[in-house]
Amino acid sequence: MSNPDIAPIQTRPSGSSSEPAIVTFAVNDPEVLLALGEYPEGSARTNFLVTALKVGVLSLKAARGTLDTDTVRREGDRLMEQLGERLNAWRGKFEERVTGSLSHYFDPKEGLFVERVDRLTKADGELATVVRQQVRDAEQSLSKVFDQFIGENSLLLKALDPSGDNQLIANLQRTLDAVVQAQNVSILNQFSLDNKEGALVRFLSELTSKHGDLNKALSEDMQSVVAEFSLDKPDSALSRLVGQVEATQRRLTAELSLDSENSALKRMYLMLQEHQRINVEQNTRLAETLNAAVQALQARREESLKSTRHGLEFEAALGDHLRGLVAAGGDLAQDTGATTGLIPNCKVGDHLITIGPEKVAAGARIVVEAKESASYDLNKTIEEAEVARRNRSAGVCVFVHSTRTAHGSIPVFARYGHDIVVRWDAEDPAGDVWLQAALMVATALSVKAATHGKQDAASFDKIDKAIERVRKHIEGFEEINTSATTVQKSAERILKRAKLMEEGLAGQVESIVEEFLKLKDRAADEQ
Repeated sequence: MSNPDIAPIQTRPSGSSSEPAIVTFAVNDPEVLLALGEYPEGSARTNFLVTALKVGVLSLKAARGTLDTDTVRREGDRLMEQLGERLNAWRGKFEERVTGSLSHYFDPKEGLFVERVDRLTKADGELATVVRQQVRDAEQSLSKVFDQFIGENSLLLKALDPSGDNQLIANLQRTLDAVVQAQNVSILNQFSLDNKEGALVRFLSELTSKHGDLNKALSEDMQSVVAEFSLDKPDSALSRLVGQVEATQRRLTAELSLDSENSALKRMYLMLQEHQRINVEQNTRLAETLNAAVQALQARREESLKSTRHGLEFEAALGDHLRGLVAAGGDLAQDTGATTGLIPNCKVGDHLITIGPEKVAAGARIVVEAKESASYDLNKTIEEAEVARRNRSAGVCVFVHSTRTAHGSIPVFARYGHDIVVRWDAEDPAGDVWLQAALMVATALSVKAATHGKQDAASFDKIDKAIERVRKHIEGFEEINTSATTVQKSAERILKRAKLMEEGLAGQVESIVEEFLKLKDRAADEQ
């Protein structure tokens, strides 16, 4: 049946059922056109047409009795969802009922099962009551049985009763008495001499057969013992012991005698003589070596004194010593012997001391001239000291002569105006005090000049007196030092000699003890 209001439909099939199909048709139905007129042209009208077409298709399928798969699936899902909801609701109710029932019976506080178990197991519960009843019944039964067999009126106690006419006890007592009496008789019979088969008789017979007469044996043994301790019998033990002791004594006497060439004492004596001879030879060789070394050293020293080098060595030694002395006081010492001073081509003034800034005479100069030459007398020394002061622009000059080469006119310590003359030996520490005194006086002169100016520089009476007192004290100190050195050397020689004697005696005593121990061990081995 055809509808005159709908024009023929032209379709262009697609490649598959899932792809959209393009349909072109003309609509003439007034109601449809009226409905389409409610939507504007475009996607809205197109969507409406698609929906209307889908509704029409579904209606036609329903009219033909065909099932829509999607509809069935959706309805099935909805049905399963409703079924699941109802099952979940029923399961919740079931769990609530089961939980309530279990709580009613098994709740730890109010459950019927717990209450029932408590009634059964408590101290006065039903179970305890039943057990106590059973125990009481058993006790009564056992008491009756015990009373019957071992009670006061039982046959067993009557048979064991010691009082009265108890035949069992009487029979036991008679049997024991008979056995004891028989044993007593048997024991006495064994210790009786009348019984030839007794133990005592057999013991005496055995003793006599093996050892004979005991008194006779003891007498014979005592005589043999006395004979062993008699010196009249040559082969007795005491005679042999005395002989060995005498032989040992003779050997010891022979070993400690110098008459025997093979004695230990003679060998020790020869050994000591040989040792002493070797020591004397070694000491002689050592003395010769030392003498040669001393002579060589003395020769080198004399050669150095004859040459010009000794002056430079003395100058260097003095410079080193000066630096050590002035450094503690904050002063500065420098070597100037190799440089010219204010005077052209003049190098007089070997060392220059500049007083430190912390002293009153800060910046003042003290020139030190070192001289190890016998050609300089006192006059020449004073002249060169003045040249040294002018050349080094110093206020005071300390002229140091070597003690070894100083001229006879050179004093040990003296001041001449602004010049101080002193003797000093680089190898003798006792002379250091003179050099220190000279430096102290030079510093004092510099302080005096800096304090009072040039007008008062010529007044040095107090300083001269102080220098004289210092000189006397220093001479006394030198005497004390000499005495102390002599005592020290004597004490060292005494201690050295005592130590040598102690070592020698200790060695000899050890040798004697060793030889004596050897002799003693040898004598013990021979015994």
